[in-house]
Amino acid sequence: MKIYDITAEISQNLPPYGNGFRPQITHPAQMSKGDSYNISKLSFSSHTGTHADMPLHFIADGTDCTTTPLDHFYGPAKVMHVPVKNHIRKADLVGLDIQAGDIILLNTGQSKYMGDGTFKEDFIALIPEAAEYLVEKKIKTLGIDYLSIDPYGSDDFAVHKILLGNNIAVLEGLVLDGVPEGEYILSALPLKYPNGDGSPVRAILVEM
Repeated sequence: MKIYDITAEISQNLPPYGNGFRPQITHPAQMSKGDSYNISKLSFSSHTGTHADMPLHFIADGTDCTTTPLDHFYGPAKVMHVPVKNHIRKADLVGLDIQAGDIILLNTGQSKYMGDGTFKEDFIALIPEAAEYLVEKKIKTLGIDYLSIDPYGSDDFAVHKILLGNNIAVLEGLVLDGVPEGEYILSALPLKYPNGDGSPVRAILVEM
């Protein structure tokens, strides 16, 4: 059984989205300093690194981390390479094996930017017609290998609203370098907290 870890490490090397803050990790107790145990304190946003977006992120009455069905983040998934230079259009998706109920993870070659500490404003995302096509196909979850499915600078976050408004969950910041195209079992479970609009996840793919 082969397991691919597709999670970016939570550290100062994560690119902060726009002007977002970087995660803070401190160590209030350390055995090396005479304490009886080691303990860490973590501070980061709900959309840090490799993370899941719940419908509540953009939909006022959408489901949150406690009410979004977990099968959006666990189960059969398809990794698809989409070698585009610009934003993903409907034409880039038509012809791919996308079926109702699928978890689709798009590898656009951007995973290398998830650990260099610098935010890339010209990252590849989707345009609304591509999101509308995925709604038509009735997928369950969409994942991508950078920090947002909407282009940077989007004022209306149309792609998020189209997908999340149709109860399609979103995974962002995946690290898909070295993962062959194909079908896997995905596990990318969010933290459970009330009114959770998103959550970092430990995402893995298991060969079927």
